[in-house]
Amino acid sequence: MAPLVLRELIAYIMLIIVLTLIINFESTESAKNFEAAFQGECREDSPCQHLCFDLHDGTFECACKEGFTLSVNGYSCIENSKLRSDWSNSSLWLENGTSSEEFFESEDLQQIQSFHSKNKERLESRSHTLNSKHINSDGVHIIFELNRTQYSPISYEHLYDNSAGRSLNSLSVNAPELPKINEQVDVFQQMNTVAASTPSMQQVFHSCADLQCVSGGICVQESPSKHTVKCRCPLGRSGTFCEQVIEAKYPRFREGSYLALPILRDAHKSMQVTLEFRPEANDGLILYSGEKLDLHGDFISISLNKGFIEFRFDCGMGEGLLVSDQPVVLRSWNTLTIYRDRWDAWMQLNSGSQVQGRSKGLFSRITFRLNLYLGGSPNITLVADRTQTKSSFKGCLRHLAINRQIYDFRPISKGDALEGVDIDECSADVCSKVICLNGGQCVAASPDYGVCLCPLGYIGDKCETAMELVVPLFNGSSYLQYPGLSNTVLSFIELQIVFKPYRPNGVLFYNGYKMDGTGDFISLSLVNGYLEFRFDLGTGVAVIRSEEPLSVGEWHTAFISRTGRDGILEVDEQPKVEGTSPGAFTQLSLPLNMYIGGVHDARDVARKAFITESFTGCIQRVIINGKTLKLIDDALSGINVANCLHSCVEEPCKNGGYCEPRMAYYTCHCHLGYAGTNCENEVTEMIAEPMFTGASYLHYMDENIVKRIRGNKIDIKLKFRSFGPSGLILWTGKKDMSASADYLALGLRDGYLHFQYNLGSGEVIIVYNSTKLDDGKWHTVRIIRVEQEGSLTVDKGFTVTGVSPGLLNQLNVNNGLYLGGMENLSSLSMNKYLSGLVGCLANVTLSTDYHIRLITHATTGINIQACL
Repeated sequence: MAPLVLRELIAYIMLIIVLTLIINFESTESAKNFEAAFQGECREDSPCQHLCFDLHDGTFECACKEGFTLSVNGYSCIENSKLRSDWSNSSLWLENGTSSEEFFESEDLQQIQSFHSKNKERLESRSHTLNSKHINSDGVHIIFELNRTQYSPISYEHLYDNSAGRSLNSLSVNAPELPKINEQVDVFQQMNTVAASTPSMQQVFHSCADLQCVSGGICVQESPSKHTVKCRCPLGRSGTFCEQVIEAKYPRFREGSYLALPILRDAHKSMQVTLEFRPEANDGLILYSGEKLDLHGDFISISLNKGFIEFRFDCGMGEGLLVSDQPVVLRSWNTLTIYRDRWDAWMQLNSGSQVQGRSKGLFSRITFRLNLYLGGSPNITLVADRTQTKSSFKGCLRHLAINRQIYDFRPISKGDALEGVDIDECSADVCSKVICLNGGQCVAASPDYGVCLCPLGYIGDKCETAMELVVPLFNGSSYLQYPGLSNTVLSFIELQIVFKPYRPNGVLFYNGYKMDGTGDFISLSLVNGYLEFRFDLGTGVAVIRSEEPLSVGEWHTAFISRTGRDGILEVDEQPKVEGTSPGAFTQLSLPLNMYIGGVHDARDVARKAFITESFTGCIQRVIINGKTLKLIDDALSGINVANCLHSCVEEPCKNGGYCEPRMAYYTCHCHLGYAGTNCENEVTEMIAEPMFTGASYLHYMDENIVKRIRGNKIDIKLKFRSFGPSGLILWTGKKDMSASADYLALGLRDGYLHFQYNLGSGEVIIVYNSTKLDDGKWHTVRIIRVEQEGSLTVDKGFTVTGVSPGLLNQLNVNNGLYLGGMENLSSLSMNKYLSGLVGCLANVTLSTDYHIRLITHATTGINIQACL
């Protein structure tokens, strides 16, 4: 049996050597800066070579006697005069200073067995440190290889069991894979990195001289019972050195943490508190505020005492105490509701019974002069006497509401927190196992649940499904983001929106000036079913609300406008509602991005917009200052946008026709050569006299046509018949129109023919007002422009003339010629026309000699049929 025992011993000793190689190569610099804490408690067989100290938190650490330095492995000691820096020496040393060769040559079996017995438990514990399985007492055979550039993977095999005459099962051990060592980098630095990543070890500092806190962190003693120091990190920072930037949406508190909120207002007489929290310990101070720093006099506090909630309040003459009828549920979310009215209070924890209580004395009001503190206190010992709590709350908060104010735990620039210490994010790990595809991003929907935010064109729990968006559907966590309106709406804005809500609350439209909750903004939201138009020019908010609530599940059309301080809201057939913003400011500046259907973060919008949730429902059309917003194509980005249940999503238009949603219905716009309700009919006959429906047009980009309409003169002759009082007949202009852009147009308004143009220095409108021309009969028209002078002749009647102002006399256009209408009519015509011609055209001639073949020469055409 002696050989077997010896082999077992050798196996354990070799395991010590391998573990030591993995986490320990001694150097003077490393030994000074690295400490390790081990799970367990100080015992006779602890790994500490000299001294052992219990840390009272389930761990212990080692130290060395005078003249020795603690090794980087955290438990062995090196004599200062014999520090070895040559790690590549082939002689491997045991912890007692004996070389492996010398120890293996020892024939003292009793000594070997004694060493085996003392180190067995420690070896098994260290194996678990490396996430290995339990090592069988029959021993293991260790195969390893070490050279200067690479550590080979470590493998373990059971020895042959001689007593049983059979081979034991193989054992799989998941030892950490060591990185290849770069000879250009300090070896000790790399080994310390490996050691620091070992799960059971944490870096410990005993002196502030060795701990360099950053970003406002302060080095403090960890606790009176510990001989260690740590960094206390300000709000927004975390990590060993406060090097990590965090945003505590759902704050997590530990010993010594606290969060300060502003002084309570309008809570002196009565207050209602709703709190959702997840405790990790049965004791701790959750909330307090009062009149004085030591809480003598008026105060309130909520604390945990042996698992039960205690609510204390004092109006100045004696404390009232309420204790929950049941304990909290550790590591689960609990809901606490407290209501106080003067002396009286009641409290309910989760689904328990209401507990009532009353404060002493005649005073009924509480004076609040302190901040509202959550999770702890800047000086916990100062408030311990009144709150009967000596420790901080340990756990998470996800909701706090006091008297209808829902608190935002982020710093004051974005939230309500004035300051804080050692605040972590409770939802930090919720996305670690959530995989989002196609560019989706995981975010914490709650402290326990991560969701994928899908980019435009993808849907699904993991953004796995591609789709073409037609009519956007918003699910309450969606939004579309666009460039902001900036200074284009300083004095005036008009917005029309067609939408179908599925819930009575949610923001439809928002654009703001700042992200700190202040500044100019404009918004349109549903609030309890009513449509609410709000805007703030910097001196106060205007709130304009519809007279009646809107029904859910039905399409609605809303129109808002603002001129200076005055605003108007019109919804469906409801009466028009008007309002005015207070103050003297009259201009609106909106440099931030604009949002439709929701916002990126409701905490980043102006507080006076009163936005609490995103829109749930469909948005079909948005028109801003006459320009139709391309909901998908114009968007900078979007999140979680799907398709609404609408006929256009099913692509009913054939042969490439475009489906235009119209509330619950649709219209198909057919390309040249096709007609019918769904563009299903092919048009085979030659069309000499095309008919236009008001949503039709022919577009020409041929150079022979374009060169005859631009420049310093133009001469156009045509025939038309109209069945409607208004409509655009002819247009040429810029691709990007503005108020001063060149254009030339011919059209009907209220039955009268208008010829108008702008050469860049002012507009002229020439009106033939002797008779209306919407009689359905054919009329011949000739328009002539020579530099600034223009003329209009109808049939064989008289000629009307006009002159454009300014000095410019050339028409500079780049968007070809449109007949009968054009796409995006209202925006491209700058709201001069809202509809195309309802009627027919024929015999269009340019410069007296160029006859346009209306169908053949057209570059594109929509909804063209033969004239009836």
